[in-house]
Amino acid sequence: MRPLNIIDSMIEYQKNSTKSMTKEQKLQYIFNAIKKAYPEKKLVFNDGSPDKEVMIIGEAPGKDEEVQGKPFVGRAGKLLNATLEKLGWKRSDFYVSNIVKYRPQDGSGGTLTPTPEEIERFRPALEKEIDIVSPKLIVLLGRISMTGLGIEGSMSMNHGKIINKKINGTDRKILIVYHPAAILRNINWEPVFREDLAKIRELI
Repeated sequence: MRPLNIIDSMIEYQKNSTKSMTKEQKLQYIFNAIKKAYPEKKLVFNDGSPDKEVMIIGEAPGKDEEVQGKPFVGRAGKLLNATLEKLGWKRSDFYVSNIVKYRPQDGSGGTLTPTPEEIERFRPALEKEIDIVSPKLIVLLGRISMTGLGIEGSMSMNHGKIINKKINGTDRKILIVYHPAAILRNINWEPVFREDLAKIRELI
């Protein structure tokens, strides 16, 4: 049987959510909808309080994230955390999530980049997650994150840019930054990565 579509599951959220619910309760509805859609997957949701001013969005969990149940806990996450600390922040100062909530895999269990179809399936849930958190600033890590919110162009063209975009009818401020995994592959980009993340301070 085909897994329940996330969009179908979101209808239940719309019917049952109320203004009196906390952000955490509303987010749990989103996560329950995804669990219904993908009962066979090891899902990884958010990390951090939804009351934070900045929401960081990556592409999908890797093996370490799948094991620990939190986004950005592997090598890329450690680089992200270390860079944020150099800039005077703690990881706990941010709400952290991914577009795709499970680890895309090949037939041998290797980690894959999310497909356009996977990104599109998760977009409604991501947009609702953004609605609930309602951050002052969204930081998109990497090209897949850009694609997930319908932003076109290459990372070399867009990194460091601040974009204003309507998401579900609300204007959102977005900062585009290289994914830390890309920095691990090319450490010469680390100063640019740090400079782009430093822009967070002037945007909140």
